[in-house]
Amino acid sequence: MKKIWLLLYFLGCLTFSISGQTPLDVKVSLNVKNIPLEEVLYLLVEESGIKLSFSNAVIPATKTVSIEAKNESLRNILKSILSGTELEFIVSGTQIVLVKKAPPPVRSYTLYGFVSDISTGERVAGAIIYEGLRGVGTYANEFGYFSLTLEEGPVNLVISNLGYELDTLSLVLTANSLQDVKLKPAFLTEVIVNSFADSIFLESGMSNYQFNMEQASRMASLGGEADIMRLTYTLPGIQTGTDGFGGISVRGGNVDQNLFLLDGVSVYNASHGVGIYSIYNSSAIRSATLMKGSFPAQFGGRLSSVWDVQTKEGNSNQLQGDAEVGLSSAQLSLEGPIANKKGSFFVSGRRALFDFFSEPISRKLRKEEGADGFLSYFFFDLNGKVNYRISKKDRVYFSVYRGKDDFIDNYDQFQWFTDTLSVVTDRENIAWGNNVAALRWNHIFTEKLFANTTITFSQYFYKSKDFIDVDLLSPTGRISRDVLVLKYDSEIRDVGVKMDFDYLLSPTHRIRFGGSVTRHNFQPGIVSFDQATIIDSIQIDTLGEWNKVPLRSNELDAYVQNEMKLGDFIRVNLGLRAAALTVKDGEHISLQPRLLLSFLQNQRFSIHASAGRVTQFLHLLTPTNIGLPKDLWVSATERVPPQHSWQFVTGFRQKLGKWYQLEFETYYKTMQNLVYFQGTGLDQINSVNWQNNVSLGKGWSYGAEVLLKMESQKAGGWVSYTLSRSDRQFGKDVNNGKKFPHRFDRRHNLSAQFLYKFNQKWELATSFSLATGTAFSFPTAQYELVQPPSGGPPTDVLPKSVVIEELNGNRYPLYHKLDLAVNHYFSQRNTRHVLKMGVYNAYYRQNPLYYTIRDDFDDEGVLRRKVIQVSLLPIFPILRYIMEFK
Repeated sequence: MKKIWLLLYFLGCLTFSISGQTPLDVKVSLNVKNIPLEEVLYLLVEESGIKLSFSNAVIPATKTVSIEAKNESLRNILKSILSGTELEFIVSGTQIVLVKKAPPPVRSYTLYGFVSDISTGERVAGAIIYEGLRGVGTYANEFGYFSLTLEEGPVNLVISNLGYELDTLSLVLTANSLQDVKLKPAFLTEVIVNSFADSIFLESGMSNYQFNMEQASRMASLGGEADIMRLTYTLPGIQTGTDGFGGISVRGGNVDQNLFLLDGVSVYNASHGVGIYSIYNSSAIRSATLMKGSFPAQFGGRLSSVWDVQTKEGNSNQLQGDAEVGLSSAQLSLEGPIANKKGSFFVSGRRALFDFFSEPISRKLRKEEGADGFLSYFFFDLNGKVNYRISKKDRVYFSVYRGKDDFIDNYDQFQWFTDTLSVVTDRENIAWGNNVAALRWNHIFTEKLFANTTITFSQYFYKSKDFIDVDLLSPTGRISRDVLVLKYDSEIRDVGVKMDFDYLLSPTHRIRFGGSVTRHNFQPGIVSFDQATIIDSIQIDTLGEWNKVPLRSNELDAYVQNEMKLGDFIRVNLGLRAAALTVKDGEHISLQPRLLLSFLQNQRFSIHASAGRVTQFLHLLTPTNIGLPKDLWVSATERVPPQHSWQFVTGFRQKLGKWYQLEFETYYKTMQNLVYFQGTGLDQINSVNWQNNVSLGKGWSYGAEVLLKMESQKAGGWVSYTLSRSDRQFGKDVNNGKKFPHRFDRRHNLSAQFLYKFNQKWELATSFSLATGTAFSFPTAQYELVQPPSGGPPTDVLPKSVVIEELNGNRYPLYHKLDLAVNHYFSQRNTRHVLKMGVYNAYYRQNPLYYTIRDDFDDEGVLRRKVIQVSLLPIFPILRYIMEFK
């Protein structure tokens, strides 16, 4: 029995020993020299008798083996002969299999940071970052931040942007890397344009324009002063009144449907002098973008367009500045580093010079009329910004803006009628403007997540004071005295906070999201005093206020937008914006989907389409229909809902040859809950009773736009054409409920801009505009209302009234004008000089601003009513000197 157990134990040990030995442990002897690997493998099979499986296709044909081994394990021999190949061996039962080595896991890292100007240190918005080896890229956001995730290894970046020289960055990516990419400004005085990237403006997306202020300043302009808003009048889809008066209509929208941003803060009145110039001082602009289509979900609050303007941050390397003086205005800018170049500052001031001409001229004219007094008008802008770098991932900014228009009309007349002296004193003073402030914090949370937090303040104010005193005196004393005092004061004040996040998931996927909260405070009010008795004096400032009823509302917004690249040809921007307004006991909620699609067939041709819904919680009451600073902003309420709009856009872009590019777009837009103010004035209107003086309606606009750009080494420019229609319809109390054209319904609008460079010192700029006249309402009849007392003859005759059969049923004549300018450049040491000369409205075209009816005697002495055309901005010289210094 004991022997049996010993036998079983021996057999078990033998079985364990045999099963623990693999084919790789077999001892083999091999001695070869410069033999192809495939032959060596067959030789191993013959010598060892093992089962070796492999495919001839994976065996390197050029691999030879030299080895001298005696009683070596098959494992060591295989390691030796397979070294330097992509092959490895595995054991499957009693068989050895040769397979290709599994590729090592691909590791990816993120290259992120900021793009900045090498000369000033300012962040560069919209720069394109492209990795040529992998064929992927991204773009820097409005704060200069970018993030690009790539596989580890060599990286070759190409960075480009409007107005900058092309730059490259080469490195080996082995970990996440924070980079500060520097771009060198292009010396645009040497050539007009080198490529489409250096053009007058560059499309940053469908229906979008990103402006190059260096180039824009070279075009012919009013007074020689570059103005970003006046430049947009030459683009397709942008309509305005005569010479810019009366506001801006984008694709058939109302003048209140444009969102003007200054460093991310909403500005309610973006123009000076009812449209002569904008509040955007060109010397203070770092970047400017106009969006007129279905803009991304990041933007909202207005139906028609977004004007996103960022001011300069200041030069963090050295002190520099520029000064300008011309017939229309003068300005001075200064910038430089602070805190050992960890930050910088920028300040700029601009003042109009119209009062230097208007005061002496008006005094002379009134003296010729036997009166005293003068007319005076001027405006000013002040921009300031300071920024400080807390760390490589944190930077704070504080920016302020203050702008004001001031109009004064003083009139004094002393006139004798027999033995009676009439003394007329008329004082009118109007001031309006904006105050804006923003405190901003940029922070990088991770290599893929960037955040911007902003606290905003915006105020728009309008103040007017009218004082009329008619005093009749005789040798025996005062006969009578009539005094009229009217003071009007309107204000809008917004305080808000917003956060915007930029998450770059991959080179083909970018998510932007954020939200904001805004507190609106609307405060209109008037002071009125009417006294027809003898008094000694009136002090306007001592009068009490009445009718000043404030209205407050809260606006909340949140958005998310998903930017994706689907393959090599399709780009998608899919977003949703949610907005809510709470006012008193009511609330309005709006969901606004946005979709933008692009198909890039190749580098020369692309097709795009977009659709989007937008909501606007604000209305503008415009009794004059001209767009005056006194127009009153009000909030949507329980009775008057917010405005809504849908817009659909399709188009294409085609490069033609080397120097030309053609762009074409069509659009269709619907608008709901538009407001038509039926009152004759705002003097008795407050933030509550205005709801009794409006009618709600809807609008439509559609059209086609063409833009042809030409950009060569010596010449540049563009031709734009718009074919469009815009209509409105309200209730029965407005135009009998029938459709009527919008005031800015210009059927045809053609503009041509041209810039030619003779040499490095001289260039010629021309601008021509031709457009259908805007629509206006004109009376077809007049009558007098006679109201007799009960039972008596007619004694009370009311003023003459007019009858308007159809709103905007008439057209002004064809609008056209030509501007010519010559620019001269020269330099001295550290200063650069520019002299602009030319003429605005060269052939003195008197385009009507409006028509008015006046009573005048004809040749036979009969009093008749005449239609008088009022024109503004006749032929005007262009003369401006600019000096840039360091």
